[in-house]
Amino acid sequence: MTDAGPTGPPPEEVPLLTRPEVVRRARRWAWLYTVAAVALLPWIGYLAVSLPRRNLEVHYRAAWVGFDCLLVFVIVRTAYMAFRVDPRVTFAATATATLLFVDAWFDVTTSNGRGAILLAILLALVVEIPAALFSLHLARRVNRQVLHLAHLDEFTYGAGPHRRGHGGGAHNGPVG
Repeated sequence: MTDAGPTGPPPEEVPLLTRPEVVRRARRWAWLYTVAAVALLPWIGYLAVSLPRRNLEVHYRAAWVGFDCLLVFVIVRTAYMAFRVDPRVTFAATATATLLFVDAWFDVTTSNGRGAILLAILLALVVEIPAALFSLHLARRVNRQVLHLAHLDEFTYGAGPHRRGHGGGAHNGPVG
């Protein structure tokens, strides 16, 4: 019996996910996300000391530092899942993309002064939005590979208990 869960067998038991080129690509993506997370840490430190203690919002500094800590967490999670060649990396990459879009939006809309606004727009266009689009690309690409693998699995092995009533398996009845 395998350690299969609701998302299927562990990645190391899926032939496509152990192919050297897939593992190499996943590891490159993982390193990219790892570097991004590490690069954000000094930025968080800078925000913690440079943002005004009080703005119109009482917890302005805490909001930004907390948000960027959350962003680091999802980037690290994306890297971790990519290192493991785990197909659930799609969820972490989508969360990363979402937070990057939100970060770009609020950086631009909460900036004060012409210079700060221009810098926020530049960072949004050069860093945050491209990184978000890359994360969505990663999620889409992995999802397509998983769907392709599921199709191959269905074609090769037929439907198992997790695909009741969809033909081909030795057991199509209820699993009890």
